[in-house]
Amino acid sequence: MAKRKEYFRPLRKRMPSDVSFSQGPTQASSFLCKSPVGMKRLCGVFLLAVIFEITAAGAAVAQTGSEPKKAPPNVLIIVADDIGYMDFGSYGGEATTPAIDAIAERGIKMSRFYTSPQCGPSRAMLLTGADNHEVGMAMIAETLPEALRDNPAYSMRFPKGTLTLADRLGAAGYQTYAVGKWGIGDIGKNLPRKHGFDRSLVLDSTGADNWISRVYLPFYDKVEWFEDDKAVDRPGNEYSSKLFVDRMIDYIDSGTHDQPFFGYLAFQAVHIPVQAPRSFIDNYNGRYDQGWHVLRQERLAKAKELGLVSADTQLPPQPKEARQWDALSDAQKAFQARAMQVNAGMIEAMDHHLKRLFAFLEKKGQLDNTILIIVSDNGPESAVLNGQNFLMDYWLKAQGYHTEIETLGEQDSMAAIGMEWATVGAVPFSRYKFHATEGGHRVPMIIAGPGVQAKGFVAARSHVFDIVPTVLELAGLSPISDPNESVPIRGRSLAPLLTGDREEIYGEDKAVGMEVAANAALYKGDWKLQKIPAPSGDGKWRLYNLASDPGEMRDLQHDFPEIFKQLKSDYAAYSEEVGVSELGDDFSPGKLIALKAAKPLMMPFLPYGFGAIFVFIMAVWLGVRRLRRTS
Repeated sequence: MAKRKEYFRPLRKRMPSDVSFSQGPTQASSFLCKSPVGMKRLCGVFLLAVIFEITAAGAAVAQTGSEPKKAPPNVLIIVADDIGYMDFGSYGGEATTPAIDAIAERGIKMSRFYTSPQCGPSRAMLLTGADNHEVGMAMIAETLPEALRDNPAYSMRFPKGTLTLADRLGAAGYQTYAVGKWGIGDIGKNLPRKHGFDRSLVLDSTGADNWISRVYLPFYDKVEWFEDDKAVDRPGNEYSSKLFVDRMIDYIDSGTHDQPFFGYLAFQAVHIPVQAPRSFIDNYNGRYDQGWHVLRQERLAKAKELGLVSADTQLPPQPKEARQWDALSDAQKAFQARAMQVNAGMIEAMDHHLKRLFAFLEKKGQLDNTILIIVSDNGPESAVLNGQNFLMDYWLKAQGYHTEIETLGEQDSMAAIGMEWATVGAVPFSRYKFHATEGGHRVPMIIAGPGVQAKGFVAARSHVFDIVPTVLELAGLSPISDPNESVPIRGRSLAPLLTGDREEIYGEDKAVGMEVAANAALYKGDWKLQKIPAPSGDGKWRLYNLASDPGEMRDLQHDFPEIFKQLKSDYAAYSEEVGVSELGDDFSPGKLIALKAAKPLMMPFLPYGFGAIFVFIMAVWLGVRRLRRTS
């Protein structure tokens, strides 16, 4: 073949630049056979040679394969923190999220995707494809009773032999990177490098300040940062979303460009403290001035318009302790509206920096060959730290936090949206993070990239542990564990759903259980079994039909006793299989967190307490002596 190409090189040199052999014999021979340069008598010979050359090339292709092998897809999983079901723009929220929305337009938005109601268990399931109990993460360490630590399901350590998605993709030749919030189990005990990641920069905590290394809860002594599993100081004072995206870009850019990569990018947005640069916060001036009742109705109307719920869906009531907007003073209204502006600004800031990451991938020619998954770890956060008691306010001030409305959400500020706005984030569902309600762990999930059709919203039920097998199958790998694996993949691949081959992955008879810190649920078709501990619930089982009641307002256990009985049996089987411990009716995750926070809050005042006791004892002693002298 090489000699034939050399023989016809003079003919190639006479061709115009827009005519070549690679464009086929028709165009090339048209030039040569009509050329006035005295080559017509070579036309026949040339055509025979070209036909022979193309036939030989075709035979060579047939021997090596019909098409060149496609490059394996990159994988980028983006985890947002405490994002509510409708918080992204493409799900109907107020925040401006053009980068996220553009990815959603290219792929699928899951409308019935479930995580757990706590961050650490959700992240453990996302990365392993297993149930949280199977990998020792029954709940976050901050709510764990110490007596349970010897139980493998509550150990706060990945069991020996646990394989993460990074382990599996790394074995297939992927470069693996983790950046952002880690927060899985005990601090420093389950770090990325131990579990398949080549490079990593992580904050191993439930949260922290977004500009500097500063804790946000009293039971943390310091903010723990790790790079490649080694303890480090926080790099610089860049805003968290910028810091994380910059580092992910650095890792990808410094990698081997002919190898695929897996990136795990976990933002602090919108975890407490809710913070953002002022330029993003001010974009929502006036947007929340009408209060949470109006915004709940607006979001419900948008949910109906998008087809997320039926036209006759009603809003679930807010918790009985929720404040009425009209009962607030003007100053309180202004403060609460500004807090929700900060929340929207923090979401927009995250999207702004994601846009830079996507632009980088596009410039590198990698964006179209990247599987992109964007998901929240659980529902919106309802807690507020400031204004609860004197001790907490004193501690926050000692850390350098303030709550002045003029700079709320900016550097050194402590902001949170609170329970009432959290019910807005959870619309059209009930309650929020830490609860086994739909508002607690039904979250947005977007997936796009190679092998994924652009289909808009898809209502098929799916779970956070489905991400691992889904990515593996889309990457051309087996979505099923080897028989000898100690912690097998529990989830199911969503690939048939994403390609349009199937409309459901879980049939009507397939039950999936979930339990975190005594909050329990089981899903089977449209049915949901649910139990919530005190103080929000009473620890009793309830039965809901989510097709007609997504807000979980009508308990149907007495209307459908056989279904109720069957789902309780299904949950009992799940509980036994994964090792759930019954924690008792008096167990309260919130109470445990409060008790853990109380000790460090009291410590600064102990000397004064001892002093007061000493003064009291001395006063009594002196009084007794005086009485003796006068008697």
